[in-house]
Amino acid sequence: MAEQFEKYHGTGNDFILLRGRGPRQVWSADHVAQACHRQLGIGADGLMVLWDSAEADFHLDYYNADGALGSLCGNGSRCAVAYAYAHGLFVGSTCHFFAADGLHTAFRHENGLVTVEFAPAGRPVPQWEGFYLDTGSPHHIAMVAQVAEIPVLQEGPALRYGPYAHQGGANINWISPTGPDGTWEIRTYERGVENETLSCGTGAVAAALTLHALKGCTSPVSLYARGGRLDIAFEVADQAYTDIQLTGPATHVYTGTWPW
Repeated sequence: MAEQFEKYHGTGNDFILLRGRGPRQVWSADHVAQACHRQLGIGADGLMVLWDSAEADFHLDYYNADGALGSLCGNGSRCAVAYAYAHGLFVGSTCHFFAADGLHTAFRHENGLVTVEFAPAGRPVPQWEGFYLDTGSPHHIAMVAQVAEIPVLQEGPALRYGPYAHQGGANINWISPTGPDGTWEIRTYERGVENETLSCGTGAVAAALTLHALKGCTSPVSLYARGGRLDIAFEVADQAYTDIQLTGPATHVYTGTWPW
């Protein structure tokens, strides 16, 4: 039976969103992967299912484009908040939702931006000629002179399937101080998508915290992905970061139907 879905993107990171019906359940990986296929399906970096929740405004399940149930997705969460508001799952500017790593608070702004709060994160750890940090999803951050010159589709899989293979892989990010007015640019190879995406929210958060630890960049940090700008705010604790917030646009693209 064909059911309605909506397509959103957060700085070019695009998602299929729809409501779950009945008791929460895990969806077929093959079915999700088919829907996310760029040529044979709807096409997306991932799929979001919003379920009813007795303890929050909704429960969010995120699936990678390969069909696997994923960890926290920052940009997808922001899109889910915009979708939830449009469908009456909450009113006002503040909502609460469960994701793979627990309860989150989010804020909808009148200018179309959405802010999602993150759980506290530790300090970046030197690893494999870069730095490792988990911001709800695992990330490798490498500082380079020019992100535009990085062969992402060669270096990304080499790290994702090489040194990080034993832990299920990691998302691979490169940053350089080549953005507007000396700001930082970022490119990301995402596990589960197995390709470069135009933006990665949890990757931007990991990069911003790494920039604070290594370069002394103060909150908020602006990062420019290929799909647009993301802003990351945070507080600094002894050996951790708290009050982490990711802010950026969440844009509705179109509404359609698909035989779920």
